[in-house]
Amino acid sequence: MLESVWFNVLTVIWDEVARMWWFFLLSILLVGVIKGYRLDLRIRDSVNRAGWLGVVVAVAVGMVSPLCACGILPIVISLAMMGTPIAPLMALLVTSPIMSPDALLLTWRGLGPEWAMLKVGGAVFMGLGAGFATLLLEKRGFLAGDLVRLKPVYREDATLASAYEIGMANGVEVRTMTIVPRASRLRFILDRTLDAGLFVGKYLLLAIVLEALIVTLVPISWIAVLVGQKNFASVVVAALVGVPLPVTQIAVIPVLAGLLERGMDKGAAFTLMMAGPVSSVPALLALWGMFHRRVVVVFLAVSLVGSMLLGCFYQLLF
Repeated sequence: MLESVWFNVLTVIWDEVARMWWFFLLSILLVGVIKGYRLDLRIRDSVNRAGWLGVVVAVAVGMVSPLCACGILPIVISLAMMGTPIAPLMALLVTSPIMSPDALLLTWRGLGPEWAMLKVGGAVFMGLGAGFATLLLEKRGFLAGDLVRLKPVYREDATLASAYEIGMANGVEVRTMTIVPRASRLRFILDRTLDAGLFVGKYLLLAIVLEALIVTLVPISWIAVLVGQKNFASVVVAALVGVPLPVTQIAVIPVLAGLLERGMDKGAAFTLMMAGPVSSVPALLALWGMFHRRVVVVFLAVSLVGSMLLGCFYQLLF
């Protein structure tokens, strides 16, 4: 019996790896090209110059930036120290963990083109909704005033320190990576591709293992009771499960594949695909140290409400 269970688990893992490996390579190469030509940074630098269109620009940045909920924090710190308004920051914080070019490719392969398009539409809706909801709360006075708790740190030459240094000085842990300059752009792109492969690969492999365990061990009756019905309760459970669930925009793909195979409602699955990557507990803890409490509450609220609205909308239409 035990041998049969492990055989089934290994079979699912092998099949999933065989199905996704070349999309994985293509996706990390795309990340390398984006980093090599600094496309995400060029768009990011336009956020402060966008005026009232800052929310839209921030959503565009989030769509092309291959960063998860924790990975986007250094950019947010840099923008906050530059005086970027809170609305574009909120839009960026919500959009980037959901959507990236590599996640789009892997979603297309892992879940199909319908889910890839849902990811694009959902990311735009979530980002714009978060940004404009923040603007409304600013006008109402709820998010008025200086909301950034971080204090700027300057080097001896009077230049602003890096986001990592600012975070450490304020007791906020920020992931950092040592970037070695290369004379050859091709070598730099290959370096960034390898970085993305190591980072994405470990989470993707863990998620595939989790998918195999779900498919093999989780009874269909459990899924049916919790998130298998086409109703509002399934959507709410999916949103709440997404808060502590340690999944990124990449890792959520195999997890959803396993849950859908076991009978998860598609509306609830759409909610989990949106809420899970955004509401990362480490990211929430970091935001708690970066901004005043009201910002974190609004961030979590717009993430959960937005994802549930999308899940309910899917249930109504399909």
